[in-house]
Amino acid sequence: MRLVIAEKPSLAKAIAEGVAADPRRGPEGSWVSGGYTITYAVGHILEQAEPDEYLPKRVDENGKEQKGWRWEDLPIFPQDWKKHPVGKVKEQLSKIGKLLRQATLVVHAGDPDREGQIIIDEILQHFGYTGKVERVWLASMDGESVRKAFANLRDNGEYHLLSQAAEARSRADWLVGMNLTRAWSLRNYHTLSVGRVQTPTLSLVVRRDREIEQFRPQDFYAVEGLGEKDAWKAVWQAPDALRETPSFDAEGRLVDPALAEKTVQQAGRDLHLQVERFENQEKSQAAPLPYNLSSLQKAASARFGFSAKQVLDIAQALYEKKMTSYPRTDCRYLPEEQLGDAQRVLDSLKKQGRIPDIAQSRLLPQQKHVAWNTGKVTAHHAIAPTGAQASLSPDEGKVYDLVVQSYLGLFLPSFQYQAQSAVLRHREVDGVWKASGRKVREEGWKVLHGAGSDAAEDEEDTAGSLPDWKAGMQVPVSRFALRAQQTRPPSRFTDGTLIEAMSQVHRFVTDERMRALLKENAGIGTEATRAAIVEKLLEQQYLQRKGKQLISTPMGRSLIDRMSPDLSDPVTTARWEEILNQIAQGKISLEDFEKGIRVFVKKQLGVVRDDVFPDQRVEPCPLCADSFRVRRLESQKNRGKFYWRCDNPEEKHGLLSDREGHPGQPFGDSPATPGIAGDGPACPKCSAATLRKFTKNDHPYFSCQKCRKNWWADRENPEKLGALWSDKK
Repeated sequence: MRLVIAEKPSLAKAIAEGVAADPRRGPEGSWVSGGYTITYAVGHILEQAEPDEYLPKRVDENGKEQKGWRWEDLPIFPQDWKKHPVGKVKEQLSKIGKLLRQATLVVHAGDPDREGQIIIDEILQHFGYTGKVERVWLASMDGESVRKAFANLRDNGEYHLLSQAAEARSRADWLVGMNLTRAWSLRNYHTLSVGRVQTPTLSLVVRRDREIEQFRPQDFYAVEGLGEKDAWKAVWQAPDALRETPSFDAEGRLVDPALAEKTVQQAGRDLHLQVERFENQEKSQAAPLPYNLSSLQKAASARFGFSAKQVLDIAQALYEKKMTSYPRTDCRYLPEEQLGDAQRVLDSLKKQGRIPDIAQSRLLPQQKHVAWNTGKVTAHHAIAPTGAQASLSPDEGKVYDLVVQSYLGLFLPSFQYQAQSAVLRHREVDGVWKASGRKVREEGWKVLHGAGSDAAEDEEDTAGSLPDWKAGMQVPVSRFALRAQQTRPPSRFTDGTLIEAMSQVHRFVTDERMRALLKENAGIGTEATRAAIVEKLLEQQYLQRKGKQLISTPMGRSLIDRMSPDLSDPVTTARWEEILNQIAQGKISLEDFEKGIRVFVKKQLGVVRDDVFPDQRVEPCPLCADSFRVRRLESQKNRGKFYWRCDNPEEKHGLLSDREGHPGQPFGDSPATPGIAGDGPACPKCSAATLRKFTKNDHPYFSCQKCRKNWWADRENPEKLGALWSDKK
């Protein structure tokens, strides 16, 4: 049997339909086509084992296994890494195993990237497959591309280093996330999630929020000459010598109101400007590239207020209904081979009523937009409609229309206009006056009203069209005016703009080499994981939503303040990506990279060990040696209620109550037994004279301060032991 293992069901089906014209269902839910049996994984079908699997089992004196996070377990460094099936897809993994036992040749059909490489490689390793393995490199799923790729199979061993790079990424994320999440959580007594991507993402929001809060608006002024009925305006540009004076700021803005008023009065002596230069440039603007997931999330967030996760879920639903292509893509290009199918898709969209009447007559099905470029297609092409039809919810319809409009734009004429610019002078005022305008020649794709929402940001700031001036003309001015303005702070992040910031995080980095590397690697996170990262930051209460805005919470800010910059700076991710690329090129080994990560984790644990959140009060523990501290913590269930917890890893006195902002007695302490020493009989379990008397629901009991066993008091003689706590019903 020649077995093909695809990364996902949709790819398996595309391969089955591409290699031959008559695919049929085969054993274990596979397809049989063109002499191949084709099965599939469901993305990562195996995952790294949990940390507890690498720790020795702990049992109490009754033989019951004890679990929990402990300082003494850190750092957790696996010697032999283990992977286990993801719970929901164990059945599919079993089906692949049955087919592998019959295979004489395996064709690896993972996505053409490092994650796609390891997804299939780890399955083969899981089953110990040692037969021949070939690799098919599929950049697109249309039939012609599939047939070409299967005609050029390569030895899978050529891609071993790519798999090593993916494994290195997986181990590094595990070592950092598992160890430092446990460390920060133990140090602060509630779960604090730390990760290579989520922590720099949180840092972006914290930095933006503080920039906004610390922003102080600055006044500046513009002196303008206005045409009749304010149809056009010309803005004064001071001469260079004057711009070097304190009347202008470092950005060249006029900040001196006295000079601004003086210039207006001076210009008002002659309500004319003379044209020194006038230019008309014919310009054309093609429709924007079709959406990838990040740009779709940004557009849907801006227009409909959808969260990043909502957009991902809707895009996935559209894909499963076969109405759009694969959504988790970082690419905004389409394979040229699919251009021939455009007429069929457009005809179907017309039948669905998705093409506005104003656009229908202008469509050019044979037009080849720059988006059609197979060479720029990565693992998945841009999100595009397939022509299939299904019933949609209102929200699904909104996102689907965005995808459709971006696709229609590829077949509409370019937006064509005349870009006008003029330089004018005033005989009383030094400097020049500049005016700009625009005359629309052809609306083109802009008739779609929204298909170019992300392109609108690049448009020139114009005030309509200018008259047809010529050099030397005297232009009448209706008035000269002063326009007062203020600098504005940056905008708060929304789901869409934060996703965009993650994908273009290089814009926030000053180091040019790291900036270039981050740009090359498409930022931090992936199209598939960014929405989940944002949701996790919200679940952890590091971020909160206010309308469309995402704002950092005090806990999120406090975490970033205490965190080492090595964890919160996206440059760390850039450096890791650089090394991962070197692993893929054979320049650095997986083992050497992992050693470096382990050193990094040890260093970070040292940072955590002595950290205290600034909103926590700390005092010497009244029940332990002076070197140990108790911290005042707020109850997660009962806000406004506080308790104290000791740093001593061997402490046996439990949590302390809060007495007017200071540590009190252990919870459950009876007023009759305020002392620390044991005040009951010897403990039957450990023979220590450390039993203390407490009450619970007005019923007295004894607790051993050494082995922590509890006994109810005898009902007839409350000074004697009764039944063991765990034996009492």
